[in-house]
Amino acid sequence: MKRCPECRRSYTDETLNFCLDDGAALLEGPSTAEQPTAILSGDPDYEDRATRRLPETTRDPLVPRLSNEAYSAPSLSRKKTAIFATAAAVVALVAGLGFVVYRYKGGKLDPPRSIKLEKVTTDGKTFNGAISPDGKYAVYNIDEGGRQSLWTKQLATGSTVQIVPAAEAVEYGDIRFSPDGNFVTFRKRDIGTVIFTLYQMPALGGPQKKLIEDIDSGVSYSPDGKQFSFIRGNYPEMGESVLAIANADGSGERVLAKRRRPETFVWWPGSAAWAPDGRTVAAVIGGNATGGVPMQVVEVNLEDGAIKPIGDKGWYEIKQIAWLSDKSGILVMGAEKASDYHTQQISLMSYPDGDMRRITTDFNNYLGMSLTADGTTLATVQSTRISNIWITPNADAGRAVQIRAGGTNQEGTDGLAWAPDGRILFYSKARGTDDVWIMNGDGSDAKPLTVDAGTNYDFKVTPDGRYVVFTSERAGAPNIWRMGMDGGNPKQLTFGNSEYGVSVTPDSKWLLFDSTASGTPAIWKVSIDGGESSPVTNHFTQNSEISPDGKFIVCEFRENATAPWRFAIFNIDGGEPLKVFDLPLKDGDMRWTPDGRAISYGLTT
Repeated sequence: MKRCPECRRSYTDETLNFCLDDGAALLEGPSTAEQPTAILSGDPDYEDRATRRLPETTRDPLVPRLSNEAYSAPSLSRKKTAIFATAAAVVALVAGLGFVVYRYKGGKLDPPRSIKLEKVTTDGKTFNGAISPDGKYAVYNIDEGGRQSLWTKQLATGSTVQIVPAAEAVEYGDIRFSPDGNFVTFRKRDIGTVIFTLYQMPALGGPQKKLIEDIDSGVSYSPDGKQFSFIRGNYPEMGESVLAIANADGSGERVLAKRRRPETFVWWPGSAAWAPDGRTVAAVIGGNATGGVPMQVVEVNLEDGAIKPIGDKGWYEIKQIAWLSDKSGILVMGAEKASDYHTQQISLMSYPDGDMRRITTDFNNYLGMSLTADGTTLATVQSTRISNIWITPNADAGRAVQIRAGGTNQEGTDGLAWAPDGRILFYSKARGTDDVWIMNGDGSDAKPLTVDAGTNYDFKVTPDGRYVVFTSERAGAPNIWRMGMDGGNPKQLTFGNSEYGVSVTPDSKWLLFDSTASGTPAIWKVSIDGGESSPVTNHFTQNSEISPDGKFIVCEFRENATAPWRFAIFNIDGGEPLKVFDLPLKDGDMRWTPDGRAISYGLTT
């Protein structure tokens, strides 16, 4: 049991270190008997209390957004968080991850108050998992400082066995049990490549067998276990994708259906699901890098490959789908709108009419799911994120001072920047929407700069202190905008389907940003006053940072569509890379040092 010293809320989740309401560090031991107690995700009144902490709960409508799956890029859009505003301001992020099991009364997906939650892992190191068809076992991965391993747990007894030893520079994902429960399949890749390979091994440990190379989604087995379906992206040509079927041993691969931009098959981990009657496969289409098309669930006929939408709902993002055992509906994990990006939930889509209702209704983020054969148990990975903003004088961590307790408002996660006058701009969801805020350097007098203006994030302050430049989706797609330091006079500067990741030249005259207007991710530029945009590089590049003297940029770089993402330095006008190198970080969180002689970056341990 832990307690918050500020609001005095109690927690039974021992993996949490900070309060989900006010961000204060938790203390050991329960609160007094007369104080309210909450159980994370298990208390039926938790949602009511959590909702009351928001000044308002207005949500912005669905707006099309770039999805990064079309180019296997790690961070095309909102992944570029401004952790290094300068050497003096940082965001402390805490993610509580755990593999959990929901059990339903009578085998029905009743409203959340009738759901029983059981935690399989509580160490905060699990990112993927699956439950066996009979509900007796779970297989999941554990990441300890970049060393990943696979484990099997007997749920009734709690006994565990490591089936794959920990190894560095190896990533596992998309774990699935075979229908008979004897084997597990998973995707595996070396960190130095973007290509995943499908493997199979006994559920209690044994030799690994390679099944298929170059696979871009998890597999979904046919009801008889003799075949499975999967998605392969950028195949056979760039911008195309296929829904494929293979025998259970990986042989006999064939293409069932093919899609081209702007409505490709989405190849997130669980974006295809074989129907219980064996006649169709459900899949997700839309959301590609140049179309900004909302994602939608469709059904693909196994006889002729014909595609039919299920309902007419468009989603901001869909991460995974799974059929109920009687084909009465499909579980959909994702974000219905942009403001739900960091709190993706599980909903039930009825079949065939496509009506929706929410299954989970909390402030967590869900990362994967699997169902038992009888549909009475759902297993998923549950993630809780809180953020706090700190000041670190002269980059001396020993003198760090917390100036803002963000709680679950994601503060600073999608933008953090100093203004020339010493104030700090930060991203926050405190109003229920994605907004740019500003506060004094000591954390006082915080107020939003974007109000009732859709989704806004990923911003910079121009060096002359005149403008804030940022990504906004208020016009229907991610574009670059500018506004005054008081939030006034907003002006749209770019008008493509997907533009984000803005940087500013030292003279405050030019903006560099990421765009896919040329068909591949590349760095473009536009004047601070708007006008025609033009490409800076003709390579696969993104997430640029301009050197203090304005002569160079450092960015993520890849040589071709299948090469791994690395880092490169270019002249400010583009051309060929001057230097290509590797860094042990993800998602482009890097900055030039003030003297321009080095690159600083953050690591997650």
